[in-house]
Amino acid sequence: MNEKKTNDLLWLDAIRIFASIGVVLIHIAADVITEFKVVPMGQWWVAHIYDSLARGCVSLFVMVSGALLLMPTEQGTRDFFKKRISRILIPFIIWTALYLVWKKILFQPDLGLAEALRRAASNQVHFHLWFFYALIGIYLATPIFRLFVRQAKPKDLIYFIGLWFCFASLLPFVEGLLNSVWNMNFHLKIPVNIAMGLGGYFVLGYYLRVDETEKTKQFAWYLWAGSLATCLLGSYLLNLKLGHYDSLFYENTAPNVAVYVAAVFLIAKSFSAKLASLSERAQSRIKLFSKASFGIYLIHPMIMEAVEKGRWGFTLAPRMHPPALMILETTAVVYLISLVAVLLIQRIPYLRRIV
Repeated sequence: MNEKKTNDLLWLDAIRIFASIGVVLIHIAADVITEFKVVPMGQWWVAHIYDSLARGCVSLFVMVSGALLLMPTEQGTRDFFKKRISRILIPFIIWTALYLVWKKILFQPDLGLAEALRRAASNQVHFHLWFFYALIGIYLATPIFRLFVRQAKPKDLIYFIGLWFCFASLLPFVEGLLNSVWNMNFHLKIPVNIAMGLGGYFVLGYYLRVDETEKTKQFAWYLWAGSLATCLLGSYLLNLKLGHYDSLFYENTAPNVAVYVAAVFLIAKSFSAKLASLSERAQSRIKLFSKASFGIYLIHPMIMEAVEKGRWGFTLAPRMHPPALMILETTAVVYLISLVAVLLIQRIPYLRRIV
């Protein structure tokens, strides 16, 4: 890929940076969000606004992967998987082991090998490592997705994305709403397995990258504002109705989240020319931070726990003071420490492969 082509894709790097910051923000704000009717309502709303602004960050990572990996290429299936083993499988094994050791040392000294292996096999090691399992599944299906998008017309891609939106997003959301609010015990039994999970985001990222329809760009900001308002108001009203925290409007495949991340993707794309015209120094910084985004995602829970528990001689936590500033301050500190740690790891020849 020549340098001009790389510069034209700076908007994808910007999305990665936004997503990595957003993931940290969401996990820090969660300490307040989940305490609906426990913390003062003003504090809850502050955290709710921050959290809603950063919704769907993991989905954005998947969309960026789809935008890059589903483009026409001469790369064969064997070469693709060989590269993925280095980029995903090795980090998956190392970070799974690291988090198991971390938990054994700090929290569960009686954690044995058999239980550790059981957790690793069943995605029960740490709350954020589920992304590895989802990503491995998507990558295993990537050669099939490539064949599909190579032959598909725009209407075929829209059909698949629509199918996914209906069966993986809209219907589960309606089902959850009916069951949680009205106790209807409603379950729709129409399995459309090919259009489930995060695979729809993978294809959506590719489609929105290649789509040049001006109307979608024009409506991006309206979609962003409408989906954000839906999350803010819908989640509040649902929690108020139930009397406790419920994550329905926060789920990665919730309809409002799906529309929100698509809008963010399109908005970032609309800035592609401006990003490509930045100075070489600014562009190199964007690429540097983007390259560190996956490592930040992996390491930040350890940094967050150390900062919130005061393990390094200072303590930062969103509920120490009014969260309007504390959430942002804690997010900034955790993100920057994670960034520095990842940049240092990337300088070490063998360790750089895990981030």
